[in-house]
Amino acid sequence: MHLYEKILELYQALVQYVLDHPVALGLAAVFLVLAAIGAWYVLSHHLHSLLITLLCAGGFAAGALVLYRGIALEMTDLTVAGGFLMLIFPLIYREAIRIAKIAYGGSGPRAMSKGHGKRAGM
Repeated sequence: MHLYEKILELYQALVQYVLDHPVALGLAAVFLVLAAIGAWYVLSHHLHSLLITLLCAGGFAAGALVLYRGIALEMTDLTVAGGFLMLIFPLIYREAIRIAKIAYGGSGPRAMSKGHGKRAGM
């Protein structure tokens, strides 16, 4: 309980400091508003990319864990399954991001060449 009481005491001191200094309180409020706007923008415009990244990173990490356990326990089936997961999830990630860029109108060399092709009459 000593650590909990120390953390609570530090929290109360921080709250008291912010309440005593209106400039710090205003800066904290501006920071929170800008953070909320930034979070809204990222979630509304890039949620599909975030989900793809998190799911594929989780699959890769699970593959690494399975591979490690397979090697540690000398089980070939776990080693093969872990290696397969570590191989397949980066490939899935690459293709999913490529398809998302096409579906959601990403930027890049392909998007540039489409515009140049239209102007050139292709």
